Order: sequence, then structure tokens, then C-alpha cells
Amino acid sequence: MMRRSAEQLDDDRMLRESARNFLEARCAWMPEPRSAAMFADWHREIAELGWFAAGLPEELGGLGADSFQGLSLIEEAGRVLLPLPLATDILIMPWLMRRLPKALASLAEPLAAGRARFGIVREDVRSGGLRHMGGKLSGRGHLSLDAAAATHWVVLAGMRSVGDAALLCVEAAGAGFEPVRLLDGRSGALPRFSGSEAAVVLATGDEAIELAAEIEDRAVAALLADAYGALAAGLALTVDYLNQRKQFGQSLGSFQAVQHLMADAFCDLETLRSLALWTATALTGEPTERTRAAASAKIALGREGLAAASRLIQVSGGIAMTEDYRIGHIYKRLQVSAALHGGTESHIDKLAALSLPPTGRNEG
Repeated sequence: MMRRSAEQLDDDRMLRESARNFLEARCAWMPEPRSAAMFADWHREIAELGWFAAGLPEELGGLGADSFQGLSLIEEAGRVLLPLPLATDILIMPWLMRRLPKALASLAEPLAAGRARFGIVREDVRSGGLRHMGGKLSGRGHLSLDAAAATHWVVLAGMRSVGDAALLCVEAAGAGFEPVRLLDGRSGALPRFSGSEAAVVLATGDEAIELAAEIEDRAVAALLADAYGALAAGLALTVDYLNQRKQFGQSLGSFQAVQHLMADAFCDLETLRSLALWTATALTGEPTERTRAAASAKIALGREGLAAASRLIQVSGGIAMTEDYRIGHIYKRLQVSAALHGGTESHIDKLAALSLPPTGRNEG
């Protein structure tokens, strides 16, 4: 469990309250699609609130907030199913700028001001991966949630081999991508490189693999925080609905079968909460523990998270399947999050590799 001082707890509470007040007032969930102009207004206002500067170190003009506070902002955004991609700019890039200040320091002020936006591009192994030579990239990237709106892409290339591994930064305007509309209404992209795009090499070899592993773990931590926020809001909404809706002269929440389903959903949600706290703590710890926490969190998101959302749909009845009710949209968001950055089965394999000896479990 992460230990927070009294001062940190006060800062956490004020940050969370201010974020929730802003999001509920300006970005409240609605079933209708929002315009690009509205997205731009939200992004500008979020930058003015200092969310992108929060995680930057003070020497780069930031506020020095820790990962726990960054994840709190992402969790609050999940509560309103915010369609803007924020995780990379709030949680990943400030950390990476601390790790690689010489290469990325010039982008810290544009990030804080909201003029620079970043996307993480992983290679699509099935299409041959990404190749780089002389600062030039070629190949196709994997589905990225935040690449379409980004001004810069951080590219993880050649990660299957130490000799080929490279972490690069490329201006998105010089590259191309195929837009993808995701199940939950958010926008994704399939980046592609023709070999003419100039890229800045941030790290190679072992260092690139180490940084890429933490980027992946931070992306998973952000997915879990977003999912937990969405589910927590969904649980509260469902409780209100069950207390108001009546059948046979009684509130739906008074029926024992419904109470059992809600109890199970609450337990699933608390599992995600515990893993979210572990993952937030592990981001500052030893790499194996960090990856073990992230893998466990991703497994729970694909199992307990989706199970909880399914139970909320079940007790809500037919209204939950309508476009005008939020619960179905929460389920779709969790489905997308469960598929991003490796599915449940791949993280089970990763966790097993980290937890078991190479020869298998010792039964003696």
C-alpha cells in the first residue's frame, strides 16, 4: 500500500475534487458525439488547469506531481468517459522527459501549454514490425489510442532484439496513419512510415528495451485507472437506479438476487481498486515488481472489470442496452481497454513467466 503523508493526502484530495468539479461541469458524459471544436476547447482548458505540467519536474517548468496524482486525474476522466486521450501526456511523457532531459527538454514547455501532444506507437509484429536506419523509419505501427490527435509520436521499434531496439521521437505531421473508430466511440490510428520520416533517436539497445517496458507498464496503469473510474461511476449510477425503480411495489434494490449481483460487482470493483493502488506504487519501484503489478492489473481488467460491467447491465435491464444510458458505454470502454496493450491471455503468460521458474512450478 502506498504510504502518503498528511500533506500529500491533502494535495491528493484537492486535486481530485478540482478535477471532478471541472469534468462534471464542462465534460459531463452525454450519448451524442462531440465535435472536434469541443475537443479542442477541452484540451486547452485542461492545459490551463496545469494537468500536463503536473508531472513535469520543476526544472522543466512543471509542478513535480507524482504518478499517483497523475493516475488520479486519469481516473476522474474515466468517470465521465472522457473521449480525449490524456494518459500519454499526463503519465508517460513527463516521466520520460525526466529520464531523457537532453533529448526531450525542448518539448516540455509545449507539452505543459497543450501545444505538443504525444502518442505512443508500438510496432505491429504481424506486419513485419518497424525498421529504422539512419534515423529513418519504415513499417506499420500497432493500433494506438492517442496517435491520431498527436503532434509527436514516441515509437517503440525493433523491441524483439537488443541489437535492433530503438526508442524514437518523430513529428506526426511527417508521417501517415489510418484512422480507426473504436467500439466505444473513441478514435484510434494505425500509424505507418514510408522510410522518409526523420526521427530523433532517444535510446537504443538495452536502454531502449528498459524504457519501452516502463512505457508499456505506465500505459497499463493508466488503462486501469480509467476503467476503475468508469466502473465506480457506473456502480453509483446503478445503485441510484435500483433504489428508484420499482417492481411489484418494491424497489429493485430490495430483491435478494439483485443484491447478490451488486455485491459481486462491488467486490470486483474493489479488486480493481486494490490493483490500481499496487500498480501506482510499483511504478516507482523495482522493474520486475512494476511489470508484475501491471500484468496483474491488466488481467483483472479483462476479467473482474468486464464481469462487473456485465452485472451492472444485467441488473439494469433493457435500459442498459440503449444508447442514451451510460452503462452500456462503460462496458464498451472496458472492452476496448482490455484489448489495448496486450489482451488478458498475453498478460497471463507474462505474469507466469515472471512468477514461475523456467522449469515450471515445483510441486515438492
